[in-house]
Amino acid sequence: MKMNNLVRYLKKVISIACLWIVICVTAFSSAYSSDDVDDNGLILSTTRFLDSLSYNYKGFEMQVAGVSIGEEYDDNVTFSKDDRKEDFITSLGLGLSAKYEGKLRSLELRGNIIGRIFSQNSDFTNLTEDLNVTFKNEFSRYSRMSVRNKFEHSDEPLFFREDYYTQQFGRGQGRFEYFQNDFYIDYARDVTKQLTLIAKYNNVIDLLSGQDYQDSLLNKAGVEAGYIFSSTTTSLFSYDFANRRFQDESHASIHTVTTGIKQFITEKLAFDGRTGLNYIDSFDNDHFTKPVFMTSLIYQKDTDTIARLSFEKKHETSRYEEDIFDNWRTTASVSRQLLERLRGSLSVFYGEGEYLILDTKNKLLGANSAFVYDIARNLKGNFTYTFTRSDDDPGTFYYTKNTVFFGLTAEF
Repeated sequence: MKMNNLVRYLKKVISIACLWIVICVTAFSSAYSSDDVDDNGLILSTTRFLDSLSYNYKGFEMQVAGVSIGEEYDDNVTFSKDDRKEDFITSLGLGLSAKYEGKLRSLELRGNIIGRIFSQNSDFTNLTEDLNVTFKNEFSRYSRMSVRNKFEHSDEPLFFREDYYTQQFGRGQGRFEYFQNDFYIDYARDVTKQLTLIAKYNNVIDLLSGQDYQDSLLNKAGVEAGYIFSSTTTSLFSYDFANRRFQDESHASIHTVTTGIKQFITEKLAFDGRTGLNYIDSFDNDHFTKPVFMTSLIYQKDTDTIARLSFEKKHETSRYEEDIFDNWRTTASVSRQLLERLRGSLSVFYGEGEYLILDTKNKLLGANSAFVYDIARNLKGNFTYTFTRSDDDPGTFYYTKNTVFFGLTAEF
């Protein structure tokens, strides 16, 4: 049954892909005349078309960033073991951007609206949106500020977002709508040539529609210090305070103190390691201290090849449960330019965690493989496969999930 559905899906994807390629080739070929090509081979008619999609007012540039269409097969749209449903999903996306760059400050806004149309479960058809705002300001040669706000709305974790697996880690079964707004601001001051101090604040609002979940508010504040010993070695120190408060006024706080080092082992290999303690005031008024450990390795052979490996062990509050989530996780990824127009990437996520009050454990394994092909200067094809296996002792979190996606994106 599943194999027949997958065959039907591949036929559908191939048909749609061929149709879009024919449309694009026809449109471009009709627009490209010999008079439209300059000495460098640039298509002037395309340039004029792209310019018509942007508007510049006193240095503030607004434009359509891109449009996309895609087909996805998902064998478990309900994130469930017993109520498992598969579906074919058509995605239609529109991206908008606005940008301002001055001598000392910059502002960038990027937003996406994606319509997801479910062919078999029409009740799941929805709109998902995200908006990212970034502002940077340099007060002087020695002080600067950065502000970031990230808004997301969706009915499920989405494979094309960076937090696809971290959103599922510690999450129970089921499909539910969520809103999240993540605001972050920091101020950095170079005290000396070697010493930099950073003050930071983070506010996260989580609104969950699932009947077993409550809305919550997370506030975080902290300071960091970095001291440069040499061009290859920097020592690090940080203190962070985090407080999460749920709708019923239950709350927990965590103080985190870490120290570490950032080291360039070679010109191509960098190491970042930190260790410290979590001082925890839990939801049940229990107080305890636990170790925290974070490390990462980044290898960049050249501009075409990047590999990353990271590991974290910590205690943290969760937006899903009024509990402390004791967890460790590791991620590995590699991205490489395989051909002149073809780029491939592979990433793996594995984590184990336990809710201390509920006494439930969760294991999550995820893998993502993606290929992006530059069909034309502004047209890209994307093929992505993802796998997820979520498991635990009592069965609260158990489900498996496979997605296959093929899409086209026109970027401007």
